[in-house]
Amino acid sequence: MYQEITTETKNRARKMCTVDRMLPPHNLFYYYSILYSAECAVRAFEAYEYALNKGNSDPLTLVSLVQEAIGHAGSLSFYFWNNGNSSRKPKEIKEYIEHRSSCFKKEFNLDDSSPLQDRSIRNTFEHFDEKVDIFLINNLSGTFYPMPKVGSHTEIEEKQLNKNFKLLDIKKKCLVLLDKKFFFEDIQKEVYKIYTISKEKARVLG
Repeated sequence: MYQEITTETKNRARKMCTVDRMLPPHNLFYYYSILYSAECAVRAFEAYEYALNKGNSDPLTLVSLVQEAIGHAGSLSFYFWNNGNSSRKPKEIKEYIEHRSSCFKKEFNLDDSSPLQDRSIRNTFEHFDEKVDIFLINNLSGTFYPMPKVGSHTEIEEKQLNKNFKLLDIKKKCLVLLDKKFFFEDIQKEVYKIYTISKEKARVLG
């Protein structure tokens, strides 16, 4: 359901930004939301590791699992790095979103050195269909590989005429989407950290 932003909403948001923490009754809503995204990412990473350990070398399966994990990691990052940047949002709401993000970064012991801070993790998966549009418009010639493949991420530089839609470098733990590289080992570690913290917070307060 669409949540209407009224004058009272803006006034409350302004007041909430005057304290250096979130209101305790609100925390559990955020903890469970964070836990959901973190758990989805963890499960996808674990399914990927399981597939590798079982000798599954199907590129479509492996790439899909890593892409799913990174996609959920991108959703997760919004809880900690979101400045409310939207021309449609009132100033008070933008400031509250930024305040909320800052509060949870402190609570989860995160800073801007985190791999989840990278905006491209979020941006690549938003309106992905439009990203594909631009990728194809910009690449009218070359050898196209529309199916996911396993190989070395250095192919992007070494074979520039090759147009890789999705490429997974298993050894270097790197997923390439539309020529954008995502080294996911540190992303995986950060997701596990957030998952552990949010699960414990939800258990204690829930």
